[in-house]
Amino acid sequence: MRATLEAPSRAPDPMIPGMGLIMVQRDLYEQELAPVPAPKRRRRTRRTLASRAFAWATALLLVAAAAGAAAVGIADARGDADRLAAELAILRAEASSATEAAAMAAGQSERIRERLEVLQARYAKLEASKVRTVVETETVTVTETVVRWVPNGKDVSVELTGFESLIGIHDVQLTHQYGYSDLIGIAVNRSGEVISYAQLGCSFLDEDGRLLASGIDNKQDWRPGQSWGFVCSADVDATGGILRVDELS
Repeated sequence: MRATLEAPSRAPDPMIPGMGLIMVQRDLYEQELAPVPAPKRRRRTRRTLASRAFAWATALLLVAAAAGAAAVGIADARGDADRLAAELAILRAEASSATEAAAMAAGQSERIRERLEVLQARYAKLEASKVRTVVETETVTVTETVVRWVPNGKDVSVELTGFESLIGIHDVQLTHQYGYSDLIGIAVNRSGEVISYAQLGCSFLDEDGRLLASGIDNKQDWRPGQSWGFVCSADVDATGGILRVDELS
């Protein structure tokens, strides 16, 4: 038998004892003992799906919250619009009432102005009724003013009880104009002092002597000797009147 120096084509695999009498190759044994790697790809897929599901849930929650806030804002805006509409209606009604009141006041002011002009003309006429006379002598010329008063009118009573030495009242007449009754006349301060406040009161009567209305007229800082053309009025049609002194101070 001839010896050869050629090496074998493959080294024999080492053999290790298996269970019992079975002998297995070492490579197969090591493969059996090696741990099986976990399916990493499947784990990454589950985490991705969970992340996406969480993101979608968060987005839906944000959309729902925004929709709720928008609904609340719309409801509040509608409530504000209703309140503003109600306030606007109230303001329009108040403006209409104020306009009507202003128109009535303007008409009343015009009537009062016309009455005042008539009374001023009558007072000027009464003032013009005063007569001035000049008395001359051989040596001295004296100028003196003599006042001639018109008697008080019919159905007019003047009461000066307690004030006769302080004031004089003349030319009292009962007149009618624009639905008003007026007691007009002239009062003179005879007290010799300044009267800081004077008030005359008047009563208007019907033909049976019953009281229809009352009125007043007043004056401040009434100087001594000064004449006062008073006007006491009421919105009645009177046939008689009473004039009295209410206050002097």
